Amino acid sequence: MTADMARMTAAYCTGKEKIELRDTDVPEPAAGDVLVRVRACGICGSDLHFYHGAFPAAPTVPPGHEFAGEIAEVGDGVSGWAVGDRVVIEPVRHCRECNFCRTGQYNLCPRRILFGTLAQGALAEYVAMPAYSLYHLPDDIDWEVAALTEPLAVAVHGLHIVDFKAGERVLVLGSGAIGLLTVMAARSAGAGEIIATYRHEHQGEAALAAGASRAVRDGETAGLEKEGVDLVVETVGGTASTLGQALGIVRMGGRISVLGVFTQGVQLNALVLMLKEIRIAGGITYCRPGQHSDFDVALGILSREPERARAIITHRFPLAEATQAFQAAADKSSRSLKVQVHP
Repeated sequence: MTADMARMTAAYCTGKEKIELRDTDVPEPAAGDVLVRVRACGICGSDLHFYHGAFPAAPTVPPGHEFAGEIAEVGDGVSGWAVGDRVVIEPVRHCRECNFCRTGQYNLCPRRILFGTLAQGALAEYVAMPAYSLYHLPDDIDWEVAALTEPLAVAVHGLHIVDFKAGERVLVLGSGAIGLLTVMAARSAGAGEIIATYRHEHQGEAALAAGASRAVRDGETAGLEKEGVDLVVETVGGTASTLGQALGIVRMGGRISVLGVFTQGVQLNALVLMLKEIRIAGGITYCRPGQHSDFDVALGILSREPERARAIITHRFPLAEATQAFQAAADKSSRSLKVQVHP
Protein backbone atom coordinates (compact mmCIF):
# COMPACT_ATOMS: atom_id res chain seq x y z
CA MET A 1 0.00 0.00 0.00
CA THR A 2 1.49 3.33 -1.06
CA ALA A 3 1.33 6.38 1.17
CA ASP A 4 -1.30 8.15 -0.97
CA MET A 5 -3.54 5.06 -0.71
CA ALA A 6 -3.38 4.89 3.11
CA ARG A 7 -6.49 7.07 3.53
CA MET A 8 -9.85 7.03 1.78
CA THR A 9 -13.34 8.51 1.87
CA ALA A 10 -16.29 6.41 3.00
CA ALA A 11 -19.99 7.14 3.60
CA TYR A 12 -21.79 6.18 6.82
CA CYS A 13 -25.44 6.15 7.89
CA THR A 14 -25.24 7.88 11.27
CA GLY A 15 -28.94 8.31 12.02
CA LYS A 16 -32.36 8.53 10.46
CA GLU A 17 -31.89 10.08 7.00
CA LYS A 18 -28.34 11.13 7.89
CA ILE A 19 -25.39 10.24 5.66
CA GLU A 20 -21.91 11.35 6.71
CA LEU A 21 -18.68 11.29 4.71
CA ARG A 22 -15.52 10.49 6.64
CA ASP A 23 -11.81 10.30 5.94
CA THR A 24 -10.67 6.91 7.18
CA ASP A 25 -7.95 4.31 6.80
CA VAL A 26 -7.89 2.08 3.74
CA PRO A 27 -8.50 -1.45 5.06
CA GLU A 28 -5.59 -3.87 4.99
CA PRO A 29 -6.50 -7.18 3.33
CA ALA A 30 -6.07 -10.07 5.75
CA ALA A 31 -4.74 -13.44 4.68
CA GLY A 32 -7.11 -14.86 2.09
CA ASP A 33 -8.57 -11.43 1.28
CA VAL A 34 -8.10 -8.90 -1.49
CA LEU A 35 -8.45 -5.14 -1.49
CA VAL A 36 -10.96 -3.94 -4.09
CA ARG A 37 -11.06 -0.44 -5.57
CA VAL A 38 -14.80 0.25 -5.80
CA ARG A 39 -15.93 1.57 -9.19
CA ALA A 40 -19.73 1.45 -8.86
CA CYS A 41 -22.06 0.69 -5.95
CA GLY A 42 -25.85 0.59 -5.97
CA ILE A 43 -28.17 1.71 -3.18
CA CYS A 44 -30.39 -1.21 -2.23
CA GLY A 45 -33.87 -1.24 -0.72
CA SER A 46 -32.36 -2.69 2.46
CA ASP A 47 -29.93 0.25 2.58
CA LEU A 48 -33.00 2.51 2.53
CA HIS A 49 -34.52 0.60 5.46
CA PHE A 50 -31.44 1.58 7.47
CA TYR A 51 -31.60 5.13 6.09
CA HIS A 52 -35.26 5.52 7.12
CA GLY A 53 -34.64 4.03 10.56
CA ALA A 54 -36.77 0.91 10.00
CA PHE A 55 -33.70 -1.15 10.97
CA PRO A 56 -30.94 0.05 13.31
CA ALA A 57 -27.94 1.23 11.31
CA ALA A 58 -24.34 0.63 12.35
CA PRO A 59 -22.83 4.16 12.30
CA THR A 60 -19.29 2.75 12.22
CA VAL A 61 -19.87 0.56 9.14
CA PRO A 62 -20.23 1.97 5.60
CA PRO A 63 -23.27 0.43 3.87
CA GLY A 64 -23.35 -0.83 0.29
CA HIS A 65 -23.25 -4.38 -1.06
CA GLU A 66 -24.13 -4.07 -4.79
CA PHE A 67 -20.78 -3.30 -6.34
CA ALA A 68 -18.01 -3.95 -8.82
CA GLY A 69 -14.41 -2.89 -8.93
CA GLU A 70 -10.82 -3.89 -9.54
CA ILE A 71 -8.26 -5.55 -7.33
CA ALA A 72 -5.84 -3.06 -5.78
CA GLU A 73 -3.94 -5.43 -3.48
CA VAL A 74 -3.78 -9.17 -2.87
CA GLY A 75 -3.49 -10.58 0.65
CA ASP A 76 -1.28 -13.45 1.77
CA GLY A 77 -2.29 -16.91 0.62
CA VAL A 78 -4.42 -15.69 -2.30
CA SER A 79 -3.83 -17.35 -5.67
CA GLY A 80 -5.57 -16.97 -9.01
CA TRP A 81 -6.06 -13.22 -8.63
CA ALA A 82 -3.85 -10.27 -9.53
CA VAL A 83 -3.80 -6.51 -9.10
CA GLY A 84 -5.90 -4.93 -11.84
CA ASP A 85 -8.34 -7.83 -12.25
CA ARG A 86 -11.91 -6.61 -12.83
CA VAL A 87 -14.33 -8.28 -10.40
CA VAL A 88 -17.83 -8.48 -9.03
CA ILE A 89 -18.32 -9.71 -5.52
CA GLU A 90 -20.74 -11.87 -3.56
CA PRO A 91 -20.68 -9.65 -0.46
CA VAL A 92 -21.07 -12.46 2.08
CA ARG A 93 -18.42 -13.90 4.37
CA HIS A 94 -19.19 -17.45 5.51
CA CYS A 95 -17.40 -20.23 7.36
CA ARG A 96 -16.95 -22.60 4.38
CA GLU A 97 -17.02 -25.54 6.82
CA CYS A 98 -20.63 -26.12 7.94
CA ASN A 99 -23.06 -28.38 6.10
CA PHE A 100 -24.76 -25.38 4.46
CA CYS A 101 -21.47 -24.12 3.06
CA ARG A 102 -20.37 -27.56 1.89
CA THR A 103 -23.63 -28.05 -0.04
CA GLY A 104 -23.61 -24.63 -1.73
CA GLN A 105 -26.17 -23.05 0.61
CA TYR A 106 -23.65 -20.69 2.14
CA ASN A 107 -26.37 -18.02 2.32
CA LEU A 108 -27.73 -20.02 5.29
CA CYS A 109 -24.40 -20.37 7.08
CA PRO A 110 -24.98 -19.55 10.78
CA ARG A 111 -21.78 -17.48 10.75
CA ARG A 112 -22.52 -15.55 7.56
CA ILE A 113 -21.91 -11.81 7.53
CA LEU A 114 -23.32 -9.53 4.85
CA PHE A 115 -20.90 -6.75 3.99
CA GLY A 116 -22.50 -3.35 4.42
CA THR A 117 -24.31 -4.39 7.61
CA LEU A 118 -21.91 -5.81 10.22
CA ALA A 119 -18.77 -5.48 8.09
CA GLN A 120 -17.58 -2.61 5.91
CA GLY A 121 -19.59 -2.13 2.74
CA ALA A 122 -18.75 -0.60 -0.61
CA LEU A 123 -19.90 3.00 -0.24
CA ALA A 124 -16.21 3.74 0.04
CA GLU A 125 -13.22 4.01 -2.23
CA TYR A 126 -11.81 0.66 -1.12
CA VAL A 127 -13.13 -2.45 0.60
CA ALA A 128 -11.45 -5.70 1.66
CA MET A 129 -13.21 -8.90 0.53
CA PRO A 130 -12.52 -12.64 0.86
CA ALA A 131 -11.00 -13.97 -2.35
CA TYR A 132 -13.58 -16.79 -2.50
CA SER A 133 -16.33 -14.17 -2.97
CA LEU A 134 -14.88 -12.82 -6.24
CA TYR A 135 -16.04 -13.43 -9.81
CA HIS A 136 -14.10 -12.40 -12.88
CA LEU A 137 -15.94 -9.60 -14.68
CA PRO A 138 -16.18 -10.21 -18.44
CA ASP A 139 -14.69 -7.46 -20.59
CA ASP A 140 -18.05 -6.79 -22.24
CA ILE A 141 -19.68 -5.66 -18.97
CA ASP A 142 -18.83 -2.18 -17.72
CA TRP A 143 -18.73 -1.08 -14.09
CA GLU A 144 -22.26 0.25 -13.66
CA VAL A 145 -23.92 -2.73 -15.31
CA ALA A 146 -21.63 -5.05 -13.34
CA ALA A 147 -22.88 -3.51 -10.07
CA LEU A 148 -26.33 -4.90 -10.94
CA THR A 149 -25.02 -8.47 -10.66
CA GLU A 150 -25.76 -8.71 -6.94
CA PRO A 151 -29.43 -7.62 -7.06
CA LEU A 152 -29.97 -9.64 -10.24
CA ALA A 153 -28.58 -12.70 -8.44
CA VAL A 154 -31.19 -12.10 -5.72
CA ALA A 155 -33.87 -12.24 -8.42
CA VAL A 156 -32.37 -15.39 -9.95
CA HIS A 157 -32.32 -16.96 -6.49
CA GLY A 158 -35.97 -16.04 -6.01
CA LEU A 159 -36.90 -18.12 -9.05
CA HIS A 160 -34.79 -21.17 -8.30
CA ILE A 161 -36.02 -21.58 -4.70
CA VAL A 162 -39.54 -22.19 -6.05
CA ASP A 163 -38.44 -24.46 -8.90
CA PHE A 164 -39.46 -22.08 -11.69
CA LYS A 165 -40.09 -23.79 -15.02
CA ALA A 166 -39.99 -22.34 -18.53
CA GLY A 167 -43.43 -21.53 -19.87
CA GLU A 168 -44.98 -20.63 -16.51
CA ARG A 169 -47.04 -17.50 -15.94
CA VAL A 170 -45.34 -15.22 -13.41
CA LEU A 171 -46.71 -12.26 -11.46
CA VAL A 172 -44.09 -9.89 -10.02
CA LEU A 173 -45.50 -7.75 -7.23
CA GLY A 174 -43.62 -4.46 -7.30
CA SER A 175 -41.56 -2.74 -9.97
CA GLY A 176 -38.71 -1.38 -7.93
CA ALA A 177 -35.20 -2.51 -8.83
CA ILE A 178 -35.62 -6.09 -7.52
CA GLY A 179 -38.99 -6.39 -9.24
CA LEU A 180 -37.56 -5.18 -12.55
CA LEU A 181 -34.58 -7.50 -12.29
CA THR A 182 -36.97 -10.36 -11.48
CA VAL A 183 -38.78 -9.55 -14.72
CA MET A 184 -35.44 -9.80 -16.55
CA ALA A 185 -34.54 -13.06 -14.81
CA ALA A 186 -37.93 -14.64 -15.55
CA ARG A 187 -37.78 -13.52 -19.17
CA SER A 188 -34.30 -14.98 -19.56
CA ALA A 189 -35.47 -18.26 -17.99
CA GLY A 190 -38.31 -18.62 -20.51
CA ALA A 191 -41.42 -17.45 -18.67
CA GLY A 192 -44.60 -17.86 -20.71
CA GLU A 193 -46.02 -14.55 -19.49
CA ILE A 194 -44.76 -11.97 -17.00
CA ILE A 195 -47.17 -9.56 -15.31
CA ALA A 196 -45.73 -6.81 -13.12
CA THR A 197 -47.50 -4.48 -10.73
CA TYR A 198 -46.42 -0.90 -10.18
CA ARG A 199 -47.21 2.06 -7.96
CA HIS A 200 -45.66 4.90 -9.96
CA GLU A 201 -46.09 5.46 -13.68
CA HIS A 202 -42.37 5.39 -14.43
CA GLN A 203 -42.16 1.98 -12.74
CA GLY A 204 -44.82 0.58 -15.05
CA GLU A 205 -42.95 1.90 -18.06
CA ALA A 206 -39.72 0.37 -16.74
CA ALA A 207 -41.40 -3.02 -16.19
CA LEU A 208 -42.42 -3.18 -19.84
CA ALA A 209 -38.92 -2.10 -20.91
CA ALA A 210 -37.43 -4.84 -18.70
CA GLY A 211 -39.49 -7.46 -20.55
CA ALA A 212 -42.86 -7.71 -18.79
CA SER A 213 -45.77 -8.80 -20.97
CA ARG A 214 -48.11 -6.51 -19.04
CA ALA A 215 -47.88 -3.92 -16.29
CA VAL A 216 -50.81 -3.50 -13.90
CA ARG A 217 -51.23 -0.65 -11.44
CA ASP A 218 -51.41 -1.52 -7.73
CA GLY A 219 -55.03 -1.88 -6.73
CA GLU A 220 -56.10 -2.99 -10.21
CA THR A 221 -55.20 -6.68 -9.90
CA ALA A 222 -58.78 -7.91 -9.61
CA GLY A 223 -59.31 -10.79 -12.01
CA LEU A 224 -55.71 -12.00 -12.09
CA GLU A 225 -56.67 -14.98 -9.92
CA LYS A 226 -58.74 -16.25 -12.86
CA GLU A 227 -55.72 -16.31 -15.17
CA GLY A 228 -53.91 -19.21 -13.56
CA VAL A 229 -50.80 -17.49 -12.23
CA ASP A 230 -48.27 -20.24 -11.50
CA LEU A 231 -45.81 -18.17 -9.51
CA VAL A 232 -46.00 -14.89 -7.63
CA VAL A 233 -42.75 -13.15 -6.71
CA GLU A 234 -43.20 -10.60 -3.90
CA THR A 235 -40.59 -7.81 -4.06
CA VAL A 236 -42.23 -4.98 -2.09
CA GLY A 237 -41.81 -5.87 1.59
CA GLY A 238 -41.87 -3.06 4.14
CA THR A 239 -45.37 -2.77 5.58
CA ALA A 240 -47.20 -3.83 2.41
CA SER A 241 -50.12 -6.29 2.31
CA THR A 242 -48.69 -7.99 -0.76
CA LEU A 243 -48.30 -11.48 0.75
CA GLY A 244 -52.03 -11.70 1.34
CA GLN A 245 -52.58 -10.38 -2.17
CA ALA A 246 -50.25 -13.05 -3.57
CA LEU A 247 -52.11 -15.79 -1.70
CA GLY A 248 -55.39 -14.69 -3.23
CA ILE A 249 -54.07 -14.51 -6.80
CA VAL A 250 -51.80 -17.55 -7.19
CA ARG A 251 -53.44 -20.66 -8.68
CA MET A 252 -54.26 -23.86 -6.78
CA GLY A 253 -50.97 -25.63 -6.11
CA GLY A 254 -48.97 -22.53 -7.09
CA ARG A 255 -45.95 -20.99 -5.42
CA ILE A 256 -44.99 -17.69 -3.84
CA SER A 257 -41.39 -16.45 -3.65
CA VAL A 258 -40.75 -13.75 -1.06
CA LEU A 259 -37.90 -11.34 -1.83
CA GLY A 260 -39.21 -8.13 -0.25
CA VAL A 261 -37.79 -7.26 3.17
CA PHE A 262 -40.69 -6.84 5.58
CA THR A 263 -40.24 -4.50 8.52
CA GLN A 264 -43.15 -5.83 10.55
CA GLY A 265 -45.05 -9.08 11.07
CA VAL A 266 -47.45 -10.25 8.38
CA GLN A 267 -50.73 -12.13 8.86
CA LEU A 268 -51.79 -14.74 6.30
CA ASN A 269 -55.03 -16.68 5.88
CA ALA A 270 -53.77 -20.14 6.79
CA LEU A 271 -57.00 -21.76 5.63
CA VAL A 272 -56.54 -20.40 2.09
CA LEU A 273 -52.89 -21.45 2.21
CA MET A 274 -53.97 -24.99 3.07
CA LEU A 275 -56.99 -25.30 0.77
CA LYS A 276 -55.03 -24.04 -2.25
CA GLU A 277 -51.95 -26.06 -1.22
CA ILE A 278 -49.63 -23.12 -1.84
CA ARG A 279 -45.88 -23.30 -1.30
CA ILE A 280 -44.22 -20.15 0.06
CA ALA A 281 -40.44 -19.76 0.07
CA GLY A 282 -38.43 -16.90 1.49
CA GLY A 283 -35.25 -15.94 -0.31
CA ILE A 284 -32.09 -14.57 1.30
CA THR A 285 -29.26 -13.40 -0.97
CA TYR A 286 -27.95 -16.13 -3.32
CA CYS A 287 -26.14 -19.46 -3.34
CA ARG A 288 -24.75 -22.20 -5.58
CA PRO A 289 -27.65 -24.64 -6.13
CA GLY A 290 -25.69 -26.74 -8.61
CA GLN A 291 -22.83 -26.42 -11.03
CA HIS A 292 -23.64 -22.74 -11.60
CA SER A 293 -24.21 -20.20 -8.85
CA ASP A 294 -26.92 -17.55 -8.90
CA PHE A 295 -24.11 -15.06 -9.60
CA ASP A 296 -22.99 -17.08 -12.62
CA VAL A 297 -26.52 -16.96 -14.03
CA ALA A 298 -26.84 -13.24 -13.33
CA LEU A 299 -23.55 -12.47 -15.11
CA GLY A 300 -24.76 -14.44 -18.12
CA ILE A 301 -27.95 -12.39 -18.31
CA LEU A 302 -26.01 -9.12 -18.08
CA SER A 303 -23.63 -10.24 -20.83
CA ARG A 304 -26.58 -10.94 -23.12
CA GLU A 305 -28.69 -7.88 -22.28
CA PRO A 306 -26.51 -5.10 -20.86
CA GLU A 307 -28.62 -2.25 -22.24
CA ARG A 308 -31.88 -3.65 -20.92
CA ALA A 309 -30.22 -3.82 -17.51
CA ARG A 310 -28.62 -0.37 -17.81
CA ALA A 311 -32.06 1.18 -18.34
CA ILE A 312 -32.85 0.35 -14.70
CA ILE A 313 -30.07 2.71 -13.53
CA THR A 314 -31.69 6.14 -13.34
CA HIS A 315 -29.28 8.16 -11.19
CA ARG A 316 -25.51 8.26 -10.78
CA PHE A 317 -23.63 10.25 -8.12
CA PRO A 318 -20.00 10.62 -7.06
CA LEU A 319 -19.18 9.46 -3.54
CA ALA A 320 -18.94 13.08 -2.41
CA GLU A 321 -22.70 13.35 -3.11
CA ALA A 322 -23.74 10.23 -1.19
CA THR A 323 -26.35 12.24 0.74
CA GLN A 324 -28.01 13.35 -2.48
CA ALA A 325 -27.83 9.77 -3.77
CA PHE A 326 -29.83 8.47 -0.80
CA GLN A 327 -32.30 11.33 -1.10
CA ALA A 328 -32.91 10.48 -4.75
CA ALA A 329 -33.27 6.76 -4.00
CA ALA A 330 -35.81 7.49 -1.27
CA ASP A 331 -37.86 9.96 -3.34
CA LYS A 332 -39.82 8.19 -6.07
CA SER A 333 -41.03 11.55 -7.39
CA SER A 334 -37.47 11.80 -8.74
CA ARG A 335 -38.42 8.82 -10.97
CA SER A 336 -35.62 6.84 -9.37
CA LEU A 337 -35.29 3.10 -9.90
CA LYS A 338 -31.69 2.11 -9.24
CA VAL A 339 -29.41 4.82 -7.85
CA GLN A 340 -25.68 4.22 -7.98
CA VAL A 341 -22.65 5.84 -6.40
CA HIS A 342 -19.44 5.87 -8.42
CA PRO A 343 -16.47 6.48 -6.07
